[in-house]
Amino acid sequence: MLDAAAHFETVHERLPGGPEVLQARKAALARAEQTGLPTRRHENWHYTDLARLLKQDSAKNPPMAAHCAEAFCAAALDPLQMVFENGVLVGAPVCEQGVTVESFANALSLGTHAHKDDISDHDMAAFNFAMAQDGVVLTINGSPDRALELVTRGDEAAHLRHAVKVESGTVTLIENLQANGYTNAVLDVDVAAGARVFLLRVQTAGDHIGLTRVKLHGDGAFGVVTFVTGGKLARHETQIHLHGTGARADVHGAILGRGTLHADMTSHLHHETANTDSLTTLHAVLDDTAQGVFQGKVVVARDAQHVDAQQQSRAMMLSEHAHMSAKPELEIYADDVACAHGAALGELDGDALFFLRSRGIDEAAARHMLISGFLAAPLAHIENEELRALVAAHVAAHVPGGDGKGELANV
Repeated sequence: MLDAAAHFETVHERLPGGPEVLQARKAALARAEQTGLPTRRHENWHYTDLARLLKQDSAKNPPMAAHCAEAFCAAALDPLQMVFENGVLVGAPVCEQGVTVESFANALSLGTHAHKDDISDHDMAAFNFAMAQDGVVLTINGSPDRALELVTRGDEAAHLRHAVKVESGTVTLIENLQANGYTNAVLDVDVAAGARVFLLRVQTAGDHIGLTRVKLHGDGAFGVVTFVTGGKLARHETQIHLHGTGARADVHGAILGRGTLHADMTSHLHHETANTDSLTTLHAVLDDTAQGVFQGKVVVARDAQHVDAQQQSRAMMLSEHAHMSAKPELEIYADDVACAHGAALGELDGDALFFLRSRGIDEAAARHMLISGFLAAPLAHIENEELRALVAAHVAAHVPGGDGKGELANV
């Protein structure tokens, strides 16, 4: 992806959409190429110099060392699964009552998915639309009995674009990111008044650049919990606009960083109406030379009174060579709000470790217990007990010193 123009010339004839879409793609690419891949000069990417990181990764042979995590498996939930291999949907979309599924490629070719707003001022979103291969367009009316799972696999560069419109009901989405290669993905979610959407995202491999854009209407609610347990590069950006009175947004993340993993959790929450709430948290455990980033920005509009917006990042450093950057921001134009932010960073608690060892627990097991307890906080935001147990077992299997039997499963 270091030479996007050359890549586009190679693949554009195979991309979905007619002449009009092709022109829109070229315009998006031209827009993105004006500034190129984000570097430290881009304020929103100051801690994740994407151009340098991708160049560093491609230049090394073998590539950057990273902790290899086992793929997350949600099969026990029997989700409605949509699998993407190297950027292309495998098999025909499956529908069930209240859920309409269409591939993005098909919707773009038939003109059933509008693209007029896809030339974004977000550089990576513009790159994404220029080269988008596939994705899903979901319309949900009601509360599906099963979770909807998007699985990303493959070793080649992939550009995915998903659009989800929730007209009513309660919906659980799962983004299962298993691809070993580079992925640039955009997920647009439109939540109607009274609807509720929960998104679980688990990244276990690869270089993933993701942007989630959410519109909350009325008293709609959106919650996302992101776990990064493996891979080389992770950048998960969430942009949420709270348009309606009573809207609620929850953005939570956890990083289990080992090797040279660089994981960036960035969020922008725009409170545009009075009486809206949001909570943003990150829990990062960093070992070896892993790097973690938390950027959280909350904007409260002038007439958005009675807003409650809270941000908190916490990092546990297991190595003196690991690095954590935290940049919480509040931009408040209203005068009757309850907004706060905080950041904490420290080592494994030596006193707690000594206490456990004095009770006959060996050091590896004690360290595992303390790290597991630290990571239990983001798990608590997964309301579905069965899904929470699956994620807890996955996380526990990757915490240093564990036996892989899922000690977090009962949090």
